[in-house]
Amino acid sequence: MRRILRAVIIATLSFTCVGAAASLGGAGTPLLGAGSAPVAACDPDGFGIRHVTVGGRVTSVTVTDIADPGCTGGQLSVELTSAGAAAGGAGPVTVPADDDTLDDALTVAIAPQPPAQQVDGFSVSVVGP
Repeated sequence: MRRILRAVIIATLSFTCVGAAASLGGAGTPLLGAGSAPVAACDPDGFGIRHVTVGGRVTSVTVTDIADPGCTGGQLSVELTSAGAAAGGAGPVTVPADDDTLDDALTVAIAPQPPAQQVDGFSVSVVGP
């Protein structure tokens, strides 16, 4: 009797495993995977940045050379780094519209406010418009 019970349990577990593997939804098919597509930059020549410090800490940054109208309406974010780690940031904030096509500048408050001497890098991104 134990032998039959053991065989039934093993058979049940085997079908459960096969059923679970079948529910992976084609994990072995060549069409499954992460895709990629080129994303056009709103500002192909990049941004500039100026730090504003108070009491030795970076309190805000001004992002310059923002393409107008290319980045207008996009969501701008800034991240300051220290030794490769995040040290402070801002955003996202909307790049405002204006009446001209000259490159724009946008000042954003930084939080937390890192010591200026520790900031060794930055990244600026605009998502959208």
